[in-house]
Formats: sequence, C-alpha cells, structure tokens
Amino acid sequence: MLNVDKTFTPSEAAVASGVPLKIVHREIDQGPLKAARKESKSKRCLKEDDLFYLAVAKRLDTRLVQLTAEGKDRLHEAIVTYRRRSRTDTRGFPLFDSGLSLDMKSVLEEVRSKLTLLERARKMVVEDPEIRGGEPCIRGTRIGVHEIARMLEQGAGEDELVSGYPSLRREQFELVRIYAHAYPRRGRPPRHSWHQAPWREISRVEIRR
Repeated sequence: MLNVDKTFTPSEAAVASGVPLKIVHREIDQGPLKAARKESKSKRCLKEDDLFYLAVAKRLDTRLVQLTAEGKDRLHEAIVTYRRRSRTDTRGFPLFDSGLSLDMKSVLEEVRSKLTLLERARKMVVEDPEIRGGEPCIRGTRIGVHEIARMLEQGAGEDELVSGYPSLRREQFELVRIYAHAYPRRGRPPRHSWHQAPWREISRVEIRR
C-alpha cells in the first residue's frame, strides 16, 4: 500500500534503505532527493519513494551502471512510476535502455520489512519525564535503549546482557540496534550516579520502576 503522506528523517531513511547516512545526505544535497531539503538538516524529510530509490541505487553494480545526475533523476522518476503500477505486476524493473533489469519486488519487500521493524522499535521505546528524566527507555523498564545499544557496539554478548538485565528479551536486541541508528542520541549521554559502577552491579536497580 502506498503511503504518500508519511515522511522520514534521513536517519530513518538510512535504516529502512540500508544506505549509510552520509550517502542519504549526499543524495539530498547533490542527487534527486533535493525536495527533502528544508531550512536546515534537522528538518529534512523524505518520502517512501525516496527510500525505495536509495535501496535500488544501492543495489546497482557500478561496474555495469554509472549514473549521472540526469540518470539519477530518471531513476527516481521511474521508481515513482513503477510504484503506481498494478500491484500484480511482478515484471523486472528495467534500467533505462541498458537491457538490464532489477527485481524491484524484492527491493520493495526488503524496505517494507525494515519499516515494519522500525515501527516495532518505536513502539518498544517510551520517553517519560518521570523515568530517567525522559531518556528513551525500553517500555516497562528503566533501561536506557541507547545504553544497551552502546554495550552491544562495545562487544557485550546477548547472553551477558540477558543475565544482567533479566527483564530484557533476546528479540529486543535487534530492535534496540535499529532504534539507536534511526534515532541517535544527541549531545552527551546524561550522567547518573550509577555510571561509575560496573553495569552488572547496577542493572537490577535500573530495571525497577
């Protein structure tokens, strides 16, 4: 189903398309996604068509296809047109007149799958001023989502984290990673009295409401 009204931040678009954030901004500044540019980077917003363009462009083999600025514009327009065709049309997506085609259906399914995970990640997190000053926490706990994401990045094992944070479920770790990439923490992490202690010692204190 088309969602022409929904918009996405560059960080959300990077997660949904699987494209590095710097590439997303480059396509906004220099590519066909100029419509996403507003007064400042913080107000940039993209549409679903833009996400699919990013995902398609990522799949192109640059040894076979070299896109000029005009070519990128044409590719974006072609994707918009394709998405408005009958949903029963499963033909390959033609890449200009090159004779090459792309399985556009699989690209659409991949992006939509990531958008579903992104929505699940959003629903998993709550920001309540009464809980750690409004820091994003996993719903029903006092566990900071960026805190867990940072531990995962630093090599903490899932078994270790589940042992230290009994209220965590294994299926939440993927959502934690997705949320942290889509909504990166701004500024310095808040300082709490327990930050000086090993996380294993304070984890059970943090998860109490």
